[in-house]
Amino acid sequence: MVSSIGSRSRRHVCACALLLIGVPALQAAAADAILGTWLTDDGDSKVDISAAKAADGSTVYGGKVIWLKEPQRDGKPLLDAKNADASLRGQPILGLQILSGFKPTAGGWSGGTVYSPRAGKSFPAELSIAPDGRLELKVQAGILSRTDHWTR
Repeated sequence: MVSSIGSRSRRHVCACALLLIGVPALQAAAADAILGTWLTDDGDSKVDISAAKAADGSTVYGGKVIWLKEPQRDGKPLLDAKNADASLRGQPILGLQILSGFKPTAGGWSGGTVYSPRAGKSFPAELSIAPDGRLELKVQAGILSRTDHWTR
């Protein structure tokens, strides 16, 4: 009888240890759910989201434009012509970092910004994965907000 109690206790300890080891791995997998290539709501571009280590050791997520439906205008690369910083207006939109600084939270990713080449400005935003698997971008522009849905 004593050995069976000891055996159950050992199994319980092992199960708890496996659970504790597995929880961070599951959280990392959920946090990484946004990684990969996404087609924007309008279908005009694709954004590749990747992860990087911040100075504090945390993981931050960002994304850059890797494909444009119309990458050129008048035979020249489409440029970030409306950028609020005049010195950046000559940079091509293809390869441009448009998502930056997102950190995982309980309901998605927050604390980041989305840059709009059409407006030439960055806006605070939150990201989440919708039940249908699309990426939801909730963008704040002053008192207004907008939600876009990107697909894989």
